[in-house]
Amino acid sequence: MADAELLGYLYAAVNSELGIVLRANDPERLRQKLYVARKTDPDLAKISITISRTSPESELLLVKK
Repeated sequence: MADAELLGYLYAAVNSELGIVLRANDPERLRQKLYVARKTDPDLAKISITISRTSPESELLLVKK
């Protein structure tokens, strides 16, 4: 997944009302990549990156703090 695509997800979460849900084959790996991408812009620090409690094997939540 390209850095631009990861940043797009983070900015989509910032611009949404509460956040967004991402589906992934490996949510933990995607979470680590998003942490790295989030460091590029201080405005993205308001996004919490969390593995879903209801679908931990397939969903990642990008939620406004």
